[in-house]
Amino acid sequence: MYTIEMLTHYLQDLCDTLKDALCVTDAEGFCVLVNKRHADLTGIKKEEILGKRVQDLVHLGLFDTVINSKIVASGEPVSQVQQLSNGKTLLLDGYPMKDEQGKVLFVVTILRDITTLTKLRSELATQKELLETFQNLNAFDQSELKVPLIMQSKAMQRLCAEALAIAETDVTVLLLGETGVGKDVVARRIHRDSRRANAPFVKVDCGSIPENLIESELFGYAPGSFSGASRNGKAGLVEAASSGTLFLDEIGELPLPMQSRLLRVLQDFEVMRVGATSPKPVDVRIIAATNKDLEREVDRGRFRSDLYYRLKVAVLRIPPLRERKTDIQPLAESFLTYYAARCKKKLRFSASALEALCQHSWPGNVRELENTIQGVVATTQKHIVEAEDLFTVPRSQGTSSNLDFRLPQIEGRSLKELMKDIEQTILTRGLEQYGSLTEMARHFKMDRSTIFRKVKEMERMGRAEKLIGHRGRPSKKEVERRKLGH
Repeated sequence: MYTIEMLTHYLQDLCDTLKDALCVTDAEGFCVLVNKRHADLTGIKKEEILGKRVQDLVHLGLFDTVINSKIVASGEPVSQVQQLSNGKTLLLDGYPMKDEQGKVLFVVTILRDITTLTKLRSELATQKELLETFQNLNAFDQSELKVPLIMQSKAMQRLCAEALAIAETDVTVLLLGETGVGKDVVARRIHRDSRRANAPFVKVDCGSIPENLIESELFGYAPGSFSGASRNGKAGLVEAASSGTLFLDEIGELPLPMQSRLLRVLQDFEVMRVGATSPKPVDVRIIAATNKDLEREVDRGRFRSDLYYRLKVAVLRIPPLRERKTDIQPLAESFLTYYAARCKKKLRFSASALEALCQHSWPGNVRELENTIQGVVATTQKHIVEAEDLFTVPRSQGTSSNLDFRLPQIEGRSLKELMKDIEQTILTRGLEQYGSLTEMARHFKMDRSTIFRKVKEMERMGRAEKLIGHRGRPSKKEVERRKLGH
């Protein structure tokens, strides 16, 4: 007849038959039992761990964390991921063994190797991203081009590594960089790699919303708060992004009164609708972006210092395209594939065209490169794009030569009518050149609201098709029309 004494005698042999690694510690963390699989998995010999406190082994660098103290303190099972010094990733499942009074006597920890699973997850994420890119390149009805985040250059590889580390946290992010460098793409990448990936990503172009509407657009309004307001009220974009990410593009264009309202969201995580008497809690991550020097704006009194320091938690500077020339060719080829597929063409670059693209300084960065490729695809009749086909490259060295236009027909027309035509042409070409009302206003040295009013007036009078979308950028229909030369 088998006895408990015999079972105890063979306990080590029994534990050695388990396929999973096993470690038993007492309430103080001293290891009293490990099986053979434990040594095989961790590389730590039995004699090196038996009788030792596992907390002390953390200090020696053998692994990065233990769960014994948490289980003893809570009396409940705990699961956690552990990194070993040999590069392996383990999943720890710890269980308490208690006496009759409920006091934890021992902790039994099962260790499983998930290194392969972790690598597989990373590979699957990469494959998913590639699949999404190919789907976007071949989808003719996509309303927005999802540009792949090219990482050929060391600068972008460093940036992506930093972005990934930041994405895993929930801190506020400030993206800095010139116009057109791809701040929107980086913001979406951070959101996609975060725990909020399945929640909304809401983009707000702070420079395109009229100043008299930006408060209600951002923060919403209560029922009957002003003339023309909906009787049911309206949630703002901040509330719409709750549980997800709010991307504030061109944050430097946000009016000072709205900056103080935004500061409340960052400090208290609550939003007060226009006309409301009580705030609403919001769980939202803020990513802001600007091409301005915010420190200089603070010194000039154009940006609140307290808001600036609230935003300046995790700062990423996106390098201009001229500083990451190794990204130009893969970016250009991605755009060529995408726009050629939409136009049902098969195109490729010649060696001279690629050299011309890489030699250009691209003052408009990725946006200028995209517009250039889109124009080439729309106009070329050949299968191979040559250097001479890149019509915007030689003329866009920081100048505005593509704003040239013919004078309108003057016979039988008043000077006022002629000036209206010229103004319309300049505004239309300016939107195409600079991409937004804010950038056009800066280059033309005019107030943005004045340009916005002029463009909307032309649309109302039927002197132009819809030139700007609801975010203040050229409408897709207008961009396609101008690229096709109609």
